[in-house]
Amino acid sequence: MKRICVILILAILAACENPLEYKPADKSDELIVNAHLDANETSHMVQVAISTTGSVRQVDKAELRFFVNGAVVARTSRLEMIEEFGETAGKSFTFNASFKAGDVVRLEVDADDKYSAWNEQVVPPEPELLWADTVRVTVREESATTQYFRFDTRIKDSDREDNYYRIKVSDYSTITYYDADNNEIGTSSSKIQCRIKTDNDVILNEGHVGGEDSIFEMGNKNEYGVFNDSRFNESEVTLRPMVRTDSFSHAFMMHETAVLAKIECSALLEVQSLSQRYYYYMKALSMLRSGSTDLALEDVQIPDNVEGGIGFVGVSSSKSKRFHLGVYFSSL
Repeated sequence: MKRICVILILAILAACENPLEYKPADKSDELIVNAHLDANETSHMVQVAISTTGSVRQVDKAELRFFVNGAVVARTSRLEMIEEFGETAGKSFTFNASFKAGDVVRLEVDADDKYSAWNEQVVPPEPELLWADTVRVTVREESATTQYFRFDTRIKDSDREDNYYRIKVSDYSTITYYDADNNEIGTSSSKIQCRIKTDNDVILNEGHVGGEDSIFEMGNKNEYGVFNDSRFNESEVTLRPMVRTDSFSHAFMMHETAVLAKIECSALLEVQSLSQRYYYYMKALSMLRSGSTDLALEDVQIPDNVEGGIGFVGVSSSKSKRFHLGVYFSSL
């Protein structure tokens, strides 16, 4: 059986989706590989580091190889620095590759002339997204009210025995840049994942709604929107995650010569199909990030699936829908 990496809660209180994991003290140094790869994307990022006793250090050099059905489709040794809150948080690879449901994908990483790690898995089947719509709602929270977009999303479960899913919403913007003469000089896009509110949804909140206790205690703690089909096996269900309306129109813009930008703002809804291990990985991260564990001082176990090292490589397939929210201009 694949071993379980033990991670102290305090080590990743502010973790993103790719935490750099600490190893048990009785283990030798190991290569960390973390990635979330989706068949609906063509650009992918892989984080790498070296786990040492009680800490994590950066790799000096590394090479990545990515295979689809046994053929190499991407190879790179270009490492990029990851910055969070103005500080260096690690290094990553970015590569382009296309794959689809049913493909066998393999990720290999060599680092510092002594570490090698890999992961191989089959891409899950695509989820069946029947329809989706959005509505603005007002929610009373303590002594005030908050405006939300509610994303009503109808999906159909497949006839596989056990299915695992994730629903996510992103602030997605397309940016067009203009010079001082109002000439178009470039375009870019910005995708920022939003925090979703799930405590109003019986499926996303483990069979409970409102303030009722669930495995995601303290309410609204399914940070990554993961769920399984135990309550709608081989049938249809409508999910209703919500996102604050002020979570949108925060596009990341950068251009050396532009003086004006036109931002076409939209909400990107995605439904992903996950493996069982990927589901439990994201579920554990949700619990850690929200603090919704029974005993905050106990160690929390996170599955890993990287051979020759530690970390997690998640592979998903997805269906998506964009909701256009408006257009605005910004001076640069």
